[in-house]
Amino acid sequence: MLSSVGRVTPGAQAIGRTDSGDEIRPESPEAVVRELPAPEDAEEEAPALPGAAAPPAAAEPEPPARGRRGRRALRGPGLRDRRRQQTRATIIEAAAELFAERGFDAVSVVEIAQRAGVVEKTVFNHFPVKEGLVFEADPPMRAALLEAVRRRPAGESVSAAAGTFVVRAMSGLGAPEAAAGVAEMARVIRGSRTLQVREREILGELTTALAELIAEETQAEPGELAPWLAAHAVLSLYAALLELARDRVLTGVSGPALSAELRARGERGLALLQFGLAGYAKRR
Repeated sequence: MLSSVGRVTPGAQAIGRTDSGDEIRPESPEAVVRELPAPEDAEEEAPALPGAAAPPAAAEPEPPARGRRGRRALRGPGLRDRRRQQTRATIIEAAAELFAERGFDAVSVVEIAQRAGVVEKTVFNHFPVKEGLVFEADPPMRAALLEAVRRRPAGESVSAAAGTFVVRAMSGLGAPEAAAGVAEMARVIRGSRTLQVREREILGELTTALAELIAEETQAEPGELAPWLAAHAVLSLYAALLELARDRVLTGVSGPALSAELRARGERGLALLQFGLAGYAKRR
């Protein structure tokens, strides 16, 4: 659904100096960020963001194997894994249907099991907590975000690498195949206090993971605030763009218009992270 991230050029720092020592400042915060490539121009597929995509549909069942070799294959671990994945997908699909119909809090695990054609224990075997039917315990975004920071080139800041990753990923939510999932998730999450709390917990966990990586890389002293401020800024940008995407898709906005708005607002936010807030919202 989403594509690989672009990068802020190493030369696009908020403040720099020439060889003679003269200070260089960009003409505006927007000058900090180079144009991000369009989602359709990228080659890799980025991970789904927490709270931004609908649960996957159940996979098609495998055709039955035939012959002696096929019977041996049926007894192998590969088939067991496929059956487990099929059961998990069926449970997710049943839960998504019920949540869309009546809301997360009004649906019981028993009802989900009945809709999926399994017993209640099977649901709990796959999802120890009900919220797991909506949010993954370890969202793929965590590893991808941290990897974007680890692989940034020399001269690029953490906020540039992590922020550009977020902006690029969020701009992809305007794609037609993404918008329906965003709208569905928005309705379910906004209709449940339990899910809203869990989503904030996930954002907090992502923030902690990023802050710890920054602290480790910079060899920050215990209690130093800079790694946490940088991490909170990046994840706040993500949260703000996600809520904006939800607002827009719920009013019927999607496609290139939504992608362009998310990109523009994300680039503006990222520019402020890079340029600094000293000149923002000064009283006149």
